[in-house]
Amino acid sequence: MNILLANPRSSSAFQAFGFVFPSLGLLYVAASAEKEGYRIKVEDFNISKNNPASLDVSGFDIVGITSDTRRFPSAVEIAQRAKEKGRCVVMGGVHPPFVDEEILKAGYADFVVKGEGEITFPALLNAIKLNKDLQQIDGISFLKDGKIIRTKPRALIENLDSLPSPARHLIDIEAYKRAGFRYGGKRPIAVISTSRGCPYTCSFCLTPAIYGRGWRARSAHSIIAEIEELYHKYNYRAIAFCDDNFTVSPKRVIEVSNLIMEKGLDIWWWCLSSPNILLKNEDMLSIMAKSGAKTIYIGVESASPATLKEFNKSMEEDTAYKAVNLLKKNGIQIFASYIIGGLNDDIKAILRTIKLAKRLDTEVAQFSILTPYPGTGLYEQIKHILRHKDWGKYDGVHLVFRHKNISYVFMQLLLILAYLSFYVRGVRAVKGFLSVFIKNTPIFKTRLKRWQVGVGKDFPASQ
Repeated sequence: MNILLANPRSSSAFQAFGFVFPSLGLLYVAASAEKEGYRIKVEDFNISKNNPASLDVSGFDIVGITSDTRRFPSAVEIAQRAKEKGRCVVMGGVHPPFVDEEILKAGYADFVVKGEGEITFPALLNAIKLNKDLQQIDGISFLKDGKIIRTKPRALIENLDSLPSPARHLIDIEAYKRAGFRYGGKRPIAVISTSRGCPYTCSFCLTPAIYGRGWRARSAHSIIAEIEELYHKYNYRAIAFCDDNFTVSPKRVIEVSNLIMEKGLDIWWWCLSSPNILLKNEDMLSIMAKSGAKTIYIGVESASPATLKEFNKSMEEDTAYKAVNLLKKNGIQIFASYIIGGLNDDIKAILRTIKLAKRLDTEVAQFSILTPYPGTGLYEQIKHILRHKDWGKYDGVHLVFRHKNISYVFMQLLLILAYLSFYVRGVRAVKGFLSVFIKNTPIFKTRLKRWQVGVGKDFPASQ
C-alpha cells in the first residue's frame, strides 16, 4: 500500500519569518509505518510548491493528515481533496481526537487516530489491508452504520527509545534550511523530541490530554545518537529540544550536556524549562551553558498571583525575577511567554503583566491571548461561552470566548499594546529579538527589502 502523509501549512506569525520545521510527529509515524513495510511519502505544505486544491493523490491508497487546532481548516482542505478523489483519509494530531464526531460526520475523514500514532497507525493500516475487525484496533474513531465508534484508548508508549528515529530521509532537509531559519542569524536549526507527557497541570495546556500526566523520557544516549546523526549526516549545528519541559530530570540534562561536550559537538541549543526547576538546579544550568545552551523558553504567563492560580501554575511572585537573573548570570538568552486575558483578568491585571515583561527585560517576549483548545481543562470550563468554533482563529491572537471583563476589540488592542510596549523600548529591545531569531536570515532579509521598497514607493525620500 502507498501512503501519503500530509502536514498542513501553518498560518502563524512566525511562519512569515521562516520558522519552518518538519513535523516530528508525522516523521515518527512515517518511520513506524515504513518499518511495517508500507511505502510512504511526506507532503509538507510549509515547503511544498503544491497546494491542497492541486494535490495529486492518484498514486496513494490512504492519505494521513496531522493537525493542531489552528491549522485544522487547512487540514480539512487536504482531506476534502483526497475524499473527492476517492481516497481513504485518516486524521490525527492534537486537535482531531477531540472533535472526532465533527470530523467523521462531516465526511472529512474515515478514521481519527487518538493519542500517539506510532503503533496505532500501522495497526490501522494492517487492519484495512487485511480486512480485519476495526473495533479491535485501540485508539481510533470511525463511523459504523452512521454511529460513531470509539475504541478503547491505546496504552502510552513507555519505552520511547524503542521507537524508530524520525524518517528524515523522506523529506528534503535542504528545503527546510532554505526556508530561512538561522539560530542567532547563523545556523539552521533542527528539532528533536526527547520526552512526552508533563507532570504539571496547566489548565490551558493540551500535553496531558495527549501524552498523559506522567513524564516519559528517552535516554541520554538515545538523544545523543540523534544529535550526532543531525550533526554528521545532515550538517546541523543548532538544535531545538521541543519538549514541553526539557529539564524535568536535571540528572538527564546534565548527562546530555556532558555527552555533547565529550563528543566535541559544536552545537548551539534551545529548550523549554520551568523557572522553578532552574532555580533549584543552578549547577545544571551552568553545565547546560558550557555545552552550548544559548536560549531557554520559560513560561512567566502573568504578573497576577490570582491568574497564575487560575492557570494551575505553582509559581511564587518573585520566581520569574530570580529565574531570569540566573539565566542572565549564565549568559543564556531568554524567551519568555505571557498570557493575557485570564478569566478573571481586568485591564489593570494585563497592564501589570506588560509592565512585568518590560522589567524582566528578556531578549524575546511572546504575548498570547488565553485560548481554550479542545481537550484542555480550560476548554471544558468555558466551552459554554465560546464566541465561535472557527478553529483557524484559535491562534493566541484572537479572543475566542466572551470575556466577562474585557471586550473583543479591547483585548486585541491590549495584545498590540503589549508588543509595542515591549519592542518599541529602543534599539536594544529589537536587537534582542533579532539576535535570537532572524538577523541575517535570508527569508527575513528578502521580506524586509521588499517592505522597504514598498515603503519607498509610498513615501519617497524627498518627503
